[in-house]
Order: sequence, then structure tokens, then C-alpha cells
Amino acid sequence: MRTPICSFDAKTGILCSKCESKLKTGHLSVGDIEASIKLTRLAEKNNIIDKFTLVGAYQIEEKLVLILPTADISTLRSDNELLNKIKKEFNNNVWFVESGATERRFIENLIFPIKISSINLVWLPDGNKLTKIIVSNKKNQNKKVDMNNVTKIAKEIKNIELLIEYTD
Repeated sequence: MRTPICSFDAKTGILCSKCESKLKTGHLSVGDIEASIKLTRLAEKNNIIDKFTLVGAYQIEEKLVLILPTADISTLRSDNELLNKIKKEFNNNVWFVESGATERRFIENLIFPIKISSINLVWLPDGNKLTKIIVSNKKNQNKKVDMNNVTKIAKEIKNIELLIEYTD
């Protein structure tokens, strides 16, 4: 398991002087540390998680957004049992986003498993932009995602102002 903090720190839960200075200078966040420790604990019991790379993490209120490589996210989405173990470890307040994702892919990651019908950019008179996503109610009937959290996370991490509309 590769994490933003030292593997020793992730296993013990105590930061070395090097990681402590990275935290103070802003190169590490509290989310990076919390996610690294929890995922390392899980990796000790699970060989698949042990192969993951945690690129970073953002803590927004009680939610944690984990930034992982595309291959790791694909592995998670194809294995519900593994996904549920990680969600349980983070009390279901975890979101997964691909590292290096475009704005569109970032939004798709946040609202997964819901499918987006379309995404449009709306330029406001004051020069700001609004990203409008349209989601079909019929296609996504049994899928649940808290869209209020999605808009908060998008604003906090990528400064994307989201407007979500539903169609039949």
C-alpha cells in the first residue's frame, strides 16, 4: 500500500518528524493522514487493498474523498465486497475520485453509480461558470447518492459550481 505518509507512520498512527513538517507546511492534509492509517489497517488483512496507491484525500466536514489511480477505482467498483469493507471502515462517508480526472470525469466519479445524461457549462453574466448536469430519473431509480454532498465536494475540491437537474 502506497500512501502520502510513510508506511511506518501509517502502520503506527504516529507521524515522524518528516511527515509532521509536511503537515505543517501544507503538503499533507489531515484527510491524507486519516485515510492512510485506515487504508493501511485494511491492507494488512486484504491483499487487493495492499496493492492500492492512495494519491491523496480531502476531508470535507464529515466526508472523506479518496484520490486513487483509475485502476484502483476500477477494482473497487468491480468488487462490491471490497467496496463495502472500505465504506464500513470510513462509516459510509467516503467518496472515490480518479487522480488526474477531467472535470467531467471528476463529477462522474462523485455521483457514481448514477449515470449522467448530459453536462453543460453555463456562463453567467458576471463571468463565473456553472456546470449543469442532467440526470435521468428512469435510468437511476434504485441508485442513491446525496447530491447536496456532491455539490459541496465539487465546490470545495475543484471549485465547480454544480446545478443538478432531473428528467424523466
